[in-house]
Amino acid sequence: MIPHHSIAILTSGRANIEDKRVKDLANAIIKAQEREVMEMKWLLEDIEANGFADTEQKAKKRPMPDLHLGAKI
Repeated sequence: MIPHHSIAILTSGRANIEDKRVKDLANAIIKAQEREVMEMKWLLEDIEANGFADTEQKAKKRPMPDLHLGAKI
């Protein structure tokens, strides 16, 4: 999923968009996709370090941190 989201970010960022509404939408998509990529990377690292959270109880003990764009994962 990370490559798919990364392509969406690149495509939206490189688009020559003249309509402000469409440009605003593309920028919102970029921001959302960047955050989702960060979340997926965090999940991959957490699963590698701690194994699968295969029950509700395990998942609650390992909540997703509040990731901000530019944060190092």
